[in-house]
Amino acid sequence: MKYILLRDNFGLLTWLAFGAVLQGLASLFFPRYAMLPAAGLLVHRILRTLFMYLGLARNPHMDEVLLGKFTAQIPGRDGSLPRGPAAEDITIIILAARSNHPLGILEPEYGKLVGYIGNMLTELSKGGEKHGFLGYSGWTALTEQRTSNQVMVICYFRTLEDLHNFAHGPLHRKGWDWWNRITKDHPHLSIMHEVYHAPKGHWENIFINNHLTGIASTISRVNVDGAKVRPLFSGNLGGMRSQLGRLGRGDGAENAEFDADYA
Repeated sequence: MKYILLRDNFGLLTWLAFGAVLQGLASLFFPRYAMLPAAGLLVHRILRTLFMYLGLARNPHMDEVLLGKFTAQIPGRDGSLPRGPAAEDITIIILAARSNHPLGILEPEYGKLVGYIGNMLTELSKGGEKHGFLGYSGWTALTEQRTSNQVMVICYFRTLEDLHNFAHGPLHRKGWDWWNRITKDHPHLSIMHEVYHAPKGHWENIFINNHLTGIASTISRVNVDGAKVRPLFSGNLGGMRSQLGRLGRGDGAENAEFDADYA
């Protein structure tokens, strides 16, 4: 994630300028071999892509992809299997931060802000069910600005009360107090959140040939024969076949008339 943020901190022209300076230095000190590193890297990338396209080399982009159609459900607090589709409430909070400083993410106070967020996510992940925390996934908004785009984290809690309790706990209050002290003198730092509470039967999800992201990447587990496994279920069976079925309002056959296996 940190490499993505660093890449996003500078525009394309800036990165090209960095490369031009490095190439210029190479030409100055090693004129005979100056083109070899760039040419070698370009040839390597082209051949690697070609071999992957032809099926002669492994495609690393598919390493963590689960083939087929699957859906994520929320187990009981004790790790028991879900009682049915969307059988539990879920609360989602979207957290985001952005640095509008000329230095972008290199502005010192922004680093502290990211540090507070990171510490809270670490505490939540370690505490798990203690906080009613199900997990999170991180995102970067790439359509808002040319550089220094907003960083976003989507966190999943069991209940609104679980979220409220953590927000008023010592770790979040520490970050909260820090923000209230510095925000007046640092108007270039932006933060926001959105909170959504979906009662049972009012949320659903489906993934097709996808890696584990969003609610599918949460840390909650189901106890099955003494082993803890992810609460992922086939989207081709029973009520999980359709949106209404995953909402607990249908039997999964609602799309049969449309011959839509992947709806």
